[in-house]
Amino acid sequence: MKSFASTELKQHLGDILAAAEHEPIAITRHRKARYVLMDIETYERRFGNDPRQAYAIEEMPPEHLGLLEEALADLK
Repeated sequence: MKSFASTELKQHLGDILAAAEHEPIAITRHRKARYVLMDIETYERRFGNDPRQAYAIEEMPPEHLGLLEEALADLK
């Protein structure tokens, strides 16, 4: 996987986007990979059928809220 420093994004955005059309690109910050940039087709192939879902606490199903509460109680 190619990588680019986050400071390069502003200066070379077109080149980095072109590279991301061919393969995922790592964006680094302080020499550590922090983000991945990829084309939408690759993203959807990899993650489009992911059944997991994120909820706001106010919208969380009761059974999930119960599991969260139990996990938080175990941390005490």
